[in-house]
Amino acid sequence: MHHLLKVKIHVTGLRSAVDMTQSTSSSHWREQGNGIYVTARDNLCPSVRKERLRQAASCYYKAFNFSVNEDEKVSAAKNLAMVSWKTAKVDEQCMERMSLMVHQYKEAFKHFSFGFHHSETVKADSWRDGLLASAKGCWEELRCGRVSELSMENRAMTYHDLVQHIQIPELQAECYIELANCHFHFGITAIQNKDFKRGLYEMRDCYMPINEAKRCQGEKINIQAEIRILEEDVFMHQCMAEAMQAISIGDDLYEKLIKDEESLNMDMAYEVIDWFKQAVIRTREVTEVEIEAVALSRLGRLYDQVLKIKYKAKEYLMRSMQLAHSMHPRTFNSEGWFKDCAEILERYQKETVAAEEEKWNKEREEIVKGLEKEMKGIEKADEKDSQEFLRYVYRVFPPKNKEHKLEGGLKKKGFHVEHDKLKKILQKAVVHYHPDKVDTEKHGKVWKVLSEEITKRLTRRYERMK
Repeated sequence: MHHLLKVKIHVTGLRSAVDMTQSTSSSHWREQGNGIYVTARDNLCPSVRKERLRQAASCYYKAFNFSVNEDEKVSAAKNLAMVSWKTAKVDEQCMERMSLMVHQYKEAFKHFSFGFHHSETVKADSWRDGLLASAKGCWEELRCGRVSELSMENRAMTYHDLVQHIQIPELQAECYIELANCHFHFGITAIQNKDFKRGLYEMRDCYMPINEAKRCQGEKINIQAEIRILEEDVFMHQCMAEAMQAISIGDDLYEKLIKDEESLNMDMAYEVIDWFKQAVIRTREVTEVEIEAVALSRLGRLYDQVLKIKYKAKEYLMRSMQLAHSMHPRTFNSEGWFKDCAEILERYQKETVAAEEEKWNKEREEIVKGLEKEMKGIEKADEKDSQEFLRYVYRVFPPKNKEHKLEGGLKKKGFHVEHDKLKKILQKAVVHYHPDKVDTEKHGKVWKVLSEEITKRLTRRYERMK
């Protein structure tokens, strides 16, 4: 028993000695690494700086491997993060391959993350704050450096790769936001180029990084606000792309409906309507006026050319035209949807005017038959000179507006008026009797017919005096 106790004491002593040796070794390698690290000054050529940083990193790796407690491990991890960051900056300055530079940044974030997570119980808050500040500085340099000059697709790939190595929640959230922004801007470009399929694909790809950013951000108010704004923008453009998709599907079905079908397929017609209405609904969710105007124009065209329901077509077309005018000073005169809208509404207007004229002409004929005596009097007066004709119509058929009177001197029979003055009096008389000024509700249709007949003769006399 005494012999076993002596052996146990001996083994314990050996372990303590080994731990002390390893602890001393970790500190030794960190000190040696620090000595080399500070010599990698900015005024040296890149190749010398990189070599010294490589040597320093080698020492820090040994320090990490020889660490016997968390305190030493996180200290060595911070050293490794700083040397990797500095190496990445050298790579960036001397335009090394992008993959080499990004690799160094990934190494930096991997070690910053280790130091952040394992130092909570072994390091003071000031030490952790310093590490976090360095990690943020590293992130900002990466974000604003050569990575920002990459194409949107390559930038997204870089952030997607990088975020796997960042385990500091705040920075992880910011990286996910940048990744979402890449997909978002890629999607916007596609939508602007009418490529709604790619636009939808990119907008939907935004949701994973957005949700991950929400999970990581904690209670950071600035990050929460950025996520909320980005999420709203993504939703708006996704609605736009979905509306464009609905219009495209509706257009394809419409072409099939009017070309391929021998007889009207009502099921297909209403399917087309459903797609265009879906486009309207999606745009109204985000107030996208132009795409809504396009969808409404398409609905109006279908009701006009296929279903032949004029009042419904006019309702959609008028709304489309109103939306187009609401976007002034933008104009859409060269756009097919606007041309369709304008042409159909113009046709409706002409049809309405023609129908009203036809109706009025029939009414007018009946009214004229009942004005035989008055018409004979006007025709007889029309055989005389202009002054006599004016005296007759102002006396027998005075204007309804009491302020519209014949010039004082001309009222007297035998009074002669010079040519230029008579011309002006005729011009005023045309205005006094013009049928467009007649309120048929107040003065009746008979007066409108008389005004037309009088104005017609006054105008003819005025034209002869030019």
